[in-house]
Amino acid sequence: QVTGASLDPVVSMYEVGAALGLEKHEAGMLAEELIMEGWVELKTLSGGIGITLEGLGALDVKSPEPSSDVQKLGDDRILGEQDRKVVASVLDEIRAELAKEVQDYALLEEIVIDIKTIQVQLLSLSPKTAIIKEILRSISSALSRDRSSETGGRIDAMIQG
Repeated sequence: QVTGASLDPVVSMYEVGAALGLEKHEAGMLAEELIMEGWVELKTLSGGIGITLEGLGALDVKSPEPSSDVQKLGDDRILGEQDRKVVASVLDEIRAELAKEVQDYALLEEIVIDIKTIQVQLLSLSPKTAIIKEILRSISSALSRDRSSETGGRIDAMIQG
């Protein structure tokens, strides 16, 4: 209830624990268990946590509708600073999704190589937007082959245009 069924808010695991009548140590242990289950994710090093889609599902709460304010990659030939941040954020999301459950080793390998290719492209002083978009398209396709992937849907929305 603290997050209003939204995936964005960050709340202190200790405040949540206190609301449940738990001491700081007990709150940390509970948060650790919830993280292991994939129901919450650690968002800050100081104990900030946020609920995941799986956590909402475990609570039988309807998942929020995909945000209409999905950040899209620009159409400039070279990736701008804001676009670099968007790409870094989506790579973090992809890694988190892959860490949850590996269904197919060959697919995992394919996606990891695509991620590494993006990372190499981002090392360039002039990373090419078209290359990044094409690799993200490949990752989205791979994610959708393995499972119903909300991350894949967000990637698709991000690279349209």
